[in-house]
Amino acid sequence: MFNNRGQTRMPSSFGGLVQYYADYKSKITIKPRTVIILGVVLVIIVIGLRAVFG
Repeated sequence: MFNNRGQTRMPSSFGGLVQYYADYKSKITIKPRTVIILGVVLVIIVIGLRAVFG
């Protein structure tokens, strides 16, 4: 753990981590625009339900 100057050595930062490759293509793709629209619709539904049912 210590080198000849008394300093500590940190372990490698990549030890045991899984590597993800850029060429991986998912079978399901969702556009960011769709996610934002669905989020806004969900917020409107929740606000509407809280207004109706308290």
